[in-house]
This record gives sequence, structure tokens and C-alpha cells, in this order.
Amino acid sequence: MSSFRKASKINQKTHRERHQPEKRTHLGILEKKKDYKFRANDYHNKQKVLKKLKILAQNRNPDEFYFHMINSKVVDGKHKEKIKPIDEDTLEQKKLMENRNLTYVAMKRTIEHKKVNKLQSSLHLTDFTESVQSTHLIFDDEGNPIEATTSKDNKLLENIGDMNIPDIDDRTLRKINKMKLNNYKTLAQRIERAKQLGIIQRKMEMQNHLRNKSVTRPKLVQNGSKSQAPVYVWKYERKHEERLKIKPGKVFDKVGKIL
Repeated sequence: MSSFRKASKINQKTHRERHQPEKRTHLGILEKKKDYKFRANDYHNKQKVLKKLKILAQNRNPDEFYFHMINSKVVDGKHKEKIKPIDEDTLEQKKLMENRNLTYVAMKRTIEHKKVNKLQSSLHLTDFTESVQSTHLIFDDEGNPIEATTSKDNKLLENIGDMNIPDIDDRTLRKINKMKLNNYKTLAQRIERAKQLGIIQRKMEMQNHLRNKSVTRPKLVQNGSKSQAPVYVWKYERKHEERLKIKPGKVFDKVGKIL
């Protein structure tokens, strides 16, 4: 039945609301019911919000405190948030500093340095170094240069044409170049990781020094950043030498030995 009732309303006439009479055109467009409902609902919602705020103001605790009270202020009738200092630590640095101690970071940094040295010794970075013509000079006893004899490396270069070098197809050559490129990428990643671990280690060491309450608070010289630890200067404190307790009957010289 509901579907039949809906189908019967297809040809139903739509009743339009009348427009503003000519005598009242100076008052503007005539407000329709949907406009009134929208305005009335907005008014009632605002009244509810004001009522809640009045209740909160009546029940306010005069001793309550929020950090937002000191982190913001009103300037020319507008709320302004205080500018927070730029975070000097990345997200990864924060996680590692919270979950691991200084010994772990130092150990990981040592491991990364060993892996970097091992990769560098195997790759030699021959593709990224500029070729420099080496010179070999030999001087006699009087300091005059004489003709250099052919070294072992030069002999090998001269005889390289007589060696039997196996032919390498293009596919194998491309595979070798791809493996070499991957090794260089791995080397660059490990160097960057070792650098980040060094930054974290220096920051953690600085935090340990700042926790020492027995010395005067140091002065901040340079703020830390994502690439370096903060720089502090400690006030020089003279360390008083312990006084020697000389027993009667014994005489000491300037060095401190018994005469």
C-alpha cells in the first residue's frame, strides 16, 4: 500500500508559497517557512550553548589551572598562541632516545662504522675518484733528479695487452654494474645511519651531563638541531687540593718526599 500511495503522489500539484505583496516590497523578500525554521534552530542552539557556559562559569573553581592559560594571550581582542620552539629532534631520534640507553647507541654506532669500513675496503670508490697522474721521481745523493726506473705497476700495465682476458657478455656486465650500484647505495645508507647515531649519542651524553646537579647550571651557547647536539659552556670551577696532614717528627721537601 505504501508504494501505491507514493505512486499516486507523482501527479500531485505542488503548492507554491506566495511572494511578497507589492505594498511590502520595500521590506525585502518574504521569509518562507524553511527560512524561519533554519533561523529558529540556529537561535535555540546558541541559547543552549550560552546556558551551558553560564553553568560552567557558576561552577568554576578559582584555583583551577590549564597550561593554555600561559601558552596563549589576547592581542587586540584576538587569541594568539605562543610560538613553540622548533623541535630539534626527529621522530626516529625521539623514539631511540626514549627506548634505548647510551651504551646501546654507542654499540650500534661502532657496528655501523665497521660495516662502512668493510664496504669501503671492498668497493674502493674507484668510480667516484678523479684520476690523478702520479709522478715518480728519484734523486741521487746530491739531490739531483735522475731517470726513474720502471716500477712493478708500470710493467703490469705495459704487459696487459699480452694477457688472456676472458670475454664478458653485455648481460653479465649489466648484472655486475647493477650489483656495484646497489653496494654503493647500501654504503651511502650506512654512512647516513652512522651519522644519525653519532648525533643521538652526543645528545644523550649532553643530557647526562645536564642531569648532574653537583655543578653549576651551564650556559647555552648554541641551540641543538636535527643535525647537531646543543652546545653548552660550563663555568670553570677550581678544584681545591687536599691538604697534606704532616705528622710531627717528619719533614717533607717540595716534592713531597720524606727527608
